[in-house]
Amino acid sequence: MSSTSRVYTFFSVHERLFLPVHRLLRDRYGIDSFAGTVWGHDQASFLGENDIDYDPLVVFTRDILEPSRGAVPNLDFLREREERYGVSIHRMIWSERHLLEGRSYDQVLSITERAFRVVEDAFERFEPGFLFSEDVGCLMSYIHYTVAKGKGVPFWRIGSARMKGLLSVYSAGPQEWNFTKDKLAAIRERGLSEEERDTAASFIRTFRERPERPTGMRTRDRLPVADRGDIERLAQFSERYRTDRKNPTLTSPTSALRQRALRLARNRASKALDYFERPVPGEKYVLYPIHLQPEASTLVQAPYYLDQAALVEDISKSLPVGCRLYVKEHVSNRGRRPLAFYKRLRETFGVRLLGPDEDTWTLIKDAATVAVITGTVGWEGLLFGKPVVTFGNVFYNECSLTHKAGRVPKDDWHQVFRHAIFEHEHDEERLLEFVAAIQATSRPGFLKNPNTFPAVMEPENVERITDALAWGAGLRRIDQ
Repeated sequence: MSSTSRVYTFFSVHERLFLPVHRLLRDRYGIDSFAGTVWGHDQASFLGENDIDYDPLVVFTRDILEPSRGAVPNLDFLREREERYGVSIHRMIWSERHLLEGRSYDQVLSITERAFRVVEDAFERFEPGFLFSEDVGCLMSYIHYTVAKGKGVPFWRIGSARMKGLLSVYSAGPQEWNFTKDKLAAIRERGLSEEERDTAASFIRTFRERPERPTGMRTRDRLPVADRGDIERLAQFSERYRTDRKNPTLTSPTSALRQRALRLARNRASKALDYFERPVPGEKYVLYPIHLQPEASTLVQAPYYLDQAALVEDISKSLPVGCRLYVKEHVSNRGRRPLAFYKRLRETFGVRLLGPDEDTWTLIKDAATVAVITGTVGWEGLLFGKPVVTFGNVFYNECSLTHKAGRVPKDDWHQVFRHAIFEHEHDEERLLEFVAAIQATSRPGFLKNPNTFPAVMEPENVERITDALAWGAGLRRIDQ
């Protein structure tokens, strides 16, 4: 078993955040060796100008993308990796949001083959004690997760605990909060302590009285023509794009401006054409919130439900007579979808299409049931004591109050919804247990893209992220 003093990081888009985390891991916890993977030369240049030596540092555009250009994929190699790791490589590829457009089937397979070879070689050379990143959200992070699991290397991930100011730390599958799961089992066996019950009840009571949007939602739901922050970010991204135009996570300034103009035009057109309806007082309905895409919440956790219009049609087929399906647009989706998508939803039998500005919490409280793929609205529905039907893999599936339609055949969805609408009985004790388990296994802090949420870089928050990772990985401080 490798020493935990050797840390490998998949940086994703967090190199500016993870660098100070690594410094604290070195100075507080004695980590002496670092390695990792970045997407482009812009990230590698930034890391190379600082005081931590990453060896090896895999650069996707240099080490994977370029060498795979024009290569013929070795299908025998990929088939062997599917068997060795027990995964579907096609499913892993479908989790990718950047690399598929404009590339052929063979080109994508060549990139995937090269990525497996490079990551496996990096792990063999470095022998990490553990891998660190955010959760699995793309092909490259999926490959890192798969190789780490196959080699018995813990992959510690940090993300939002869905409670303000709290982080979840876990090392099992994507969005599989193993600490929370184990704690919930222990609580169910022994019962809640008085302190656990009071703390959980206080959180639920506060949420029901004064619910708050998830961190960053106010930032993401705006759609101005341009503000000062937009202009500053465009300048930063333009400079990074010039450094490495092949970095798939970067967009050219021209494309960014074109996308903003298209969103503005679509948003105005949807309003002018009166695409959205209003709720009807007293009407019985199931609430389905449209999920933001592309996101790991569907690409990784629910890859068989990416066509949300098709899912809405299937839900409509499954509802009992007299129950409408309210489909609410996401506040961050303004202008992101073609008008044909809304037209298809409006023409679906039994559907009322609601706009992004409708009050979500009122809709949840008045709904007969909330139906989600993996979204936050499902979590909020549980907190409000509503029956919740899920289709994808999400952390709150561990709560016994959810109805998991994704685990039964579609022909049985009608019974799932009938049970949720007419037979569901809320059990506050089960909800208290689940909330208590999350609270007991969460740590202070928050993690977001520092390019969009600069507050994540505050020194106190960087310390919290570092200490949360150290807690999960079982590291001991050396500076005390």
